[in-house]
Amino acid sequence: MKKSSILWILSGVLLLINIIVYFTRWGGENFLTIFSDILPIICSLISSICLYRAYKAFKQFDFAKVAWLMIFIGISLFFIAESIYAILEIGFKLDMNSTFPSIADYFWCGAYVPVLIGLSMMFYGYKNSGLPLGNLKLYGILSIILAIGFALTTYFLLVPIVKDPETDSLAKFFYLYYPIADIFLVIPALILMYITSLFGAGSISKPWKYLAFGFICITLGDLIYSYLSWEDLYGSGNFIDLAWHSGYLLIGLAGLYQEELIKSFNTSAK
Repeated sequence: MKKSSILWILSGVLLLINIIVYFTRWGGENFLTIFSDILPIICSLISSICLYRAYKAFKQFDFAKVAWLMIFIGISLFFIAESIYAILEIGFKLDMNSTFPSIADYFWCGAYVPVLIGLSMMFYGYKNSGLPLGNLKLYGILSIILAIGFALTTYFLLVPIVKDPETDSLAKFFYLYYPIADIFLVIPALILMYITSLFGAGSISKPWKYLAFGFICITLGDLIYSYLSWEDLYGSGNFIDLAWHSGYLLIGLAGLYQEELIKSFNTSAK
């Protein structure tokens, strides 16, 4: 069985357990806190391992390998941030809403930089390779959709946070950083998904399709989290955690599909 198929099964099991625990509130609040802190560590670790496998599969140290290395570094920083968050909440019994932003948030924020670098490198690599970049009209439509999404996010979420006199400047920075940084990740991921889809619906487009879907899930989770946390409504066992967990696992699938793609090319070249 392919590793990607195994990860599909494992992802289904993890998310099903996630839904059951959150729906039933089994084990009480203490167990729910531990579960909601440990599961994202597991999911981000799986994602990091899969991305590392994709990076190692490249034989030539070119822009593609460096791009996947950057994405791996970024998701690994997410894993570190998830681990720190769990240590602070479980080990030190801190109220993470009242201590926002925590040390973990600095790692989360830093993680966006290498991921954005990796996605940008891949886009410019395709652009400079002479491969077809698709219909410019579709880029225009995508730009309009993203602009509308950003405008709605700004009006309903970002502006109220900025105007809130009870939120200090540092907290406002982090509340604003996550949704804006997510949008900057989703844009190149969607473009790469579209470009690679021009090569057909086969294995070439799969890595970027799942990478884009993964970042979209994380973006949705961050947008809802920013609002709930700002309103002091976020707590352990919130169903928006499913968006983050799904995002990590989808990004992990992207890494495995990329590894399988490289191995299939190497096999056919022999």
